[in-house]
Amino acid sequence: MKKLFALLVISLFALTLAACNGGGGNTVKYIELTYADWGDPVFNQRMIDKFMEKYPNITVTLRQDITGSGATFTGNLVTAAQAGLLPDVFATDNVPTVVRAGLTLDVADLWDADSDTTMVYEDVAKTAVYNGHRYAVPSFQFLKGIFINLDIFEESGLQSVTGKYRLDADGYPVKDWTHSEFVEIAKAITNYDIQNVENLVIGFDTWYGSPDFQQVWPMMNSTRFGYDTWDGEKFNYTSTEWIDAMRAKVEIDNYELNLGVTSRYPTADWENTPALQTYVIQSGYAAMDIEGSWQFWVIQEAQDQGINMGFWPYPSGSEGLFPPTILDYQAISSQTAHPEEAYLLAKWMTFGQDGWNARLDLYEDDKAAAEAAGQTPKYLDRFPVAAYPGVWERVADLVDGIPGIEYTLDRIENARPDLDKWLAGYKDFWAWVSDTENNPWSWTALQTAGPNSVAAFAEQWNLKANELVQQEIANLGKDE
Repeated sequence: MKKLFALLVISLFALTLAACNGGGGNTVKYIELTYADWGDPVFNQRMIDKFMEKYPNITVTLRQDITGSGATFTGNLVTAAQAGLLPDVFATDNVPTVVRAGLTLDVADLWDADSDTTMVYEDVAKTAVYNGHRYAVPSFQFLKGIFINLDIFEESGLQSVTGKYRLDADGYPVKDWTHSEFVEIAKAITNYDIQNVENLVIGFDTWYGSPDFQQVWPMMNSTRFGYDTWDGEKFNYTSTEWIDAMRAKVEIDNYELNLGVTSRYPTADWENTPALQTYVIQSGYAAMDIEGSWQFWVIQEAQDQGINMGFWPYPSGSEGLFPPTILDYQAISSQTAHPEEAYLLAKWMTFGQDGWNARLDLYEDDKAAAEAAGQTPKYLDRFPVAAYPGVWERVADLVDGIPGIEYTLDRIENARPDLDKWLAGYKDFWAWVSDTENNPWSWTALQTAGPNSVAAFAEQWNLKANELVQQEIANLGKDE
């Protein structure tokens, strides 16, 4: 019945739009909407202009008074809502936060009746749904992979070592490399020469301060798991796959007191070596870096400076490569007076097929203009969450020039999205992990205890993660 009602709503709205375009004698319904996110306001306005061309009866104002990005932006949304000034459509860094604040509209009926959503990848479509309510729509997926300084590999003379790692004919890691090969290559290529920093090579930069192995490796070694072993109902930190990955993480993070294998260094070395204080993949001191595609500007700048840098796939597990991706979300305001039109706008700016084709038109125009001016075009850094006809071919053209990326794009239908911005309670769990003062089972405590303590920590982490997440899931979006 809910789906039938949604179909009726959309059909009636389509008739209104047809009248706007000259069909029938119905009265045109003119609508005003507001939109806000933390992206490039100039590009946002261009997208909005194209939206208004398609829907001339809808006027959209880009709100730039809600400042900041990420959690700051979301906090400012809450403040705007308290004043009755919430945008009709907005981005958020954490869906549960805005749901609990009462900022979001349930768009489950509109989503279910939308033919575009049938092409959204299944693992993406399942996110941001709580007790049958969909309080946000996915916007983009960002790729997680490995930035590689190709020049460092060429100059190193590193060669394949049977049983440890494989390199291709150019001296680069093979693209179907394994997790253990990644670790062994990092050890082999490191040259921790802080006396002669022109020779300094850091094996790899970490993911926001520490390796991410336990979040990614298990889902490539067992098809039971998604990101961070989440199986749709619970975490599985006591599994062999998670324990093995976390042991490898602790081992590499403490490898020989961490003399240059990752971006965690002895305090005295850090303080006395300015080179270590840089973003080492950008400054040319790192061979590899676990990174997200929003940093593709680094590859572009490196290439402009004559440094050859590629984007290798995240190393594969025993089940193959399931590319890890990072999701962003947008929501429709619970205060909006025009939910159907707001849904159209949100769809246009995020996952929708028409919006993606409009977005690609703009990107292609910008690429042509840059090339005509003799400049390196900006690489596309965000990617569709759906398998729309013809879209991915155009996407590939906009990252042509980044060595290695095609291996990930060829497997994008197998991507496994992260949990950070949508899974209720997950943010609270990581706050607990980071609490060194009140939590004897913190990540810092595990670093100190060493890899032989991982199994004991796994029990505690598993209990706490499932307690916090399942408690929040049970209540979030629950019908009164």
